[in-house]
Amino acid sequence: MKHPFRLLILLSLFSVYLLAEENRPSFVAAPAVSSSPGFGNGLGVVGLMFFRPEASDQVSPNSTLTLIGLYSDTDSFFLGAFAPLYLKEDRWRVTPGLVSGRVKSDLNVGLPQNAKFENEFLGSFLKVLRRVQGDWYAGVQVMLIDQKYRAQNPAGELYFEQFGVEDTTSGVLSAVVAMDSRNDQRYPTGGQNLELTLGYAPEGLAEEEAYTTSQLMFSSFHPVKKQVFAWQTFAKTVSDDAPYFERPTLGQRGDLRGYTPGELIGDHSISLQAEIRAFFTPRLGGVVFGGVGALWEDDLSSDDLYPSYGLGLRLRIQEENKVNFRIDYAVGEQDQDGWYISVSEAF
Repeated sequence: MKHPFRLLILLSLFSVYLLAEENRPSFVAAPAVSSSPGFGNGLGVVGLMFFRPEASDQVSPNSTLTLIGLYSDTDSFFLGAFAPLYLKEDRWRVTPGLVSGRVKSDLNVGLPQNAKFENEFLGSFLKVLRRVQGDWYAGVQVMLIDQKYRAQNPAGELYFEQFGVEDTTSGVLSAVVAMDSRNDQRYPTGGQNLELTLGYAPEGLAEEEAYTTSQLMFSSFHPVKKQVFAWQTFAKTVSDDAPYFERPTLGQRGDLRGYTPGELIGDHSISLQAEIRAFFTPRLGGVVFGGVGALWEDDLSSDDLYPSYGLGLRLRIQEENKVNFRIDYAVGEQDQDGWYISVSEAF
């Protein structure tokens, strides 16, 4: 898998370099403070570059290059580069990304002691979408990822056995259908956003058996006087042969705040969350949010439902591109809770 990784990384960096040379960009740089149940309390740097690949294109949203580096109090780290590119009056959307890191987990999974283990990962992806009609897009995504795991206590080894955790190198090819009518990419006050991803890891790219994944995300935004009512539903399902890192877990990628990723795992998940967003001054705002998620393997029951609710603050650090500093506190079930700090909204 080394050569595909190198090729995808080079293509991603080269495309961003060529497009960024076209126009004068604007920059936002700030200390990156991150807090989440899975990663811990982290400190680092985030840099955002906003630019238009074509000066004559006043239809496309600003393209963005995001670079972020974080180190946490759990001896975890994360490095990432993401570049959503909007081209040819928004007829093309191209998003390359690179991630690398290490996460040290300490999970309460009902064993006599917490399961402790370490996960190192290196991944890259490239998504290409073409406008089909109106706000609808279709395209493909390729993702390459290498995962390595090391148990750090006997409970960690039992956790590996229970959930089939093992080193994995996978390549996933996906078909993507999307709809986006939002009036802003970072802080929408109206419109909807949908993305359906159907992934397939064929033999030769998957570590062992071929497997499939299906993922649906839909979010909607509605102005209510000076507030914004926003809601999102997220669902994912995987086939029996899918590796550990592909299996749905609560608290991952902001799908349901208040839960530690890895403590609750299934083959199928669905969540619904909503929040009211408001700015009290031009720079200071807040949110109230709540939701419920379901996570199950075979048959869904009431025991598989998990609530979530919380409060948050927002600090507008750049008005032109609506860049917000986010601090959320969320509470889940059975003493689960967590802080979430970043420079992007949960959805």
